[in-house]
Amino acid sequence: MPDLNGMMLFAAVVRAKGFSQAARDIGQPKSTISRKVAQLEEQLGVRLLQRDTRNLSLTQVGALFFQHCDSISHEIEAAKAIIENTHTDISGSLRIAIPVSFSQDVIGHLCSSFMRLYPNIELDIQFTDNDVGLVGEGYDIAIKYGPLQSSDLVARLLFERQPILVASPGYIKKHNSPATPQELAQHNGILLGTTLSAPIWPLGKGNRKMMATFKRKVRVNSASMVKRLALDDYGIAMLSNTSCKQELASGSLVPILQEWPMESFKVYGVYSSRRQLASNISAFLDFFTKRYTSQESLHSMMG
Repeated sequence: MPDLNGMMLFAAVVRAKGFSQAARDIGQPKSTISRKVAQLEEQLGVRLLQRDTRNLSLTQVGALFFQHCDSISHEIEAAKAIIENTHTDISGSLRIAIPVSFSQDVIGHLCSSFMRLYPNIELDIQFTDNDVGLVGEGYDIAIKYGPLQSSDLVARLLFERQPILVASPGYIKKHNSPATPQELAQHNGILLGTTLSAPIWPLGKGNRKMMATFKRKVRVNSASMVKRLALDDYGIAMLSNTSCKQELASGSLVPILQEWPMESFKVYGVYSSRRQLASNISAFLDFFTKRYTSQESLHSMMG
């Protein structure tokens, strides 16, 4: 029977996208975690992770095994939740608005895991880029990109992401790589946005900022489609560093204008301040904060 501790450490490595970060997250030496995962692979007789000096990725069997390890983790959390929520049964319905650019596959896995942990919850998930009214339209939570306008709503920071400009080697071979932000005006760009979004990227940080324009080749409101089009040589794209980590490591995408790093963007969970924070809203935001990155990591590592 596989070692349960080794399985949990393996899952922690996948969620953290590496041994070093996993060691920091769980407070164990990196050497211990590496040894335990190696022992688990030896015990199973299969390789779960592909390792080299620059990259860590799941093998096909490793991706399947992680899903089971993750499920076991959720079952352990569910057992804890039963104890913790003996006097507060978390139930009821939640209507949640999520931006269209979020991966529906990642959100689907996240919501499935959440309902497995809280079986008395009913979810109504709407992917929309409209500025929904929480009270008027009956939403309990809206996931929003910052910065946020001042209002009587309560905003909880869920996570931050670092955006970067990327392009495929094929595109660069044909069009060359821009040497300055001004040269972006001569390049095709793949715009993640809505019909109101302009072909402009904010480059730089602090006192060194500028708005760079580009030639819009495609505009689409799906981050996964933006990445697909960038991989297929259609232009330069702005993606989060986590969403294209594997492509950068493999060289199928390369960073552009690294000397002009962009400000990180923040994602918030917004809810109404007109009533006390309901236990089901609190439970979802807690779960989203803890689990979104691990689901995103699995999605990225599986390609």
